[in-house]
Amino acid sequence: MQVQVDIGFDNLVKIVKQLPKDELMRFKNELDKELVEDTELKDLKAFLLQAPVFSDEQIAIIEQTREEINKWRTK
Repeated sequence: MQVQVDIGFDNLVKIVKQLPKDELMRFKNELDKELVEDTELKDLKAFLLQAPVFSDEQIAIIEQTREEINKWRTK
């Protein structure tokens, strides 16, 4: 069963502040986990976008090498 409730931000803050200390810590840990996962994805995306790429010359060499290996395998 699923229930959806629309709560304003201010009301949500009030509700969270009323949680017992242990529940508040669990809530905070869950939020922190979400933030870490989001940050890790952004870091990975930034890393991939900044990673080195092959030049046209390097790609040509790779293609030529593949052709030579394929010729060698068919002999």
